[in-house]
Amino acid sequence: MGVFEVDVGVANPDDRVFHKRAMLVDTGAAHSALPASFLRDDLGIAPVYEREFMLANNDAEIYPVGEIRFRVGDLEMTAPVIFGHEDIYILGATALQALGLIPDTTHHQLVEAPMLLVGIRGRPFPAEFGGFQG
Repeated sequence: MGVFEVDVGVANPDDRVFHKRAMLVDTGAAHSALPASFLRDDLGIAPVYEREFMLANNDAEIYPVGEIRFRVGDLEMTAPVIFGHEDIYILGATALQALGLIPDTTHHQLVEAPMLLVGIRGRPFPAEFGGFQG
């Protein structure tokens, strides 16, 4: 997979004052990660819980996790964010999924993903909920 950066607006979900950051698109990362000092000091975001994460070198580390609002183009959504080391700006899978975006590694951009809605036990939702009839 090609690696590329995109400009992303990030904000505290409570005030929605966006700060633009270049973030590395990494679908292998479950959550996005930003420097802990930026999250705390600039955005005023507090950790909600701590969780152990496996790193690329197979080490495990515990990181605080909070919630942040992401903006890519006209799309906005909240998603978990890891309070990471300095100079780490990763846009992970949960934020991409929340925004409904997938990476186009050929053109180094994010594009809208085809969205799939599957009902309980694989059955489509009833017609009254916009599902398929058949």
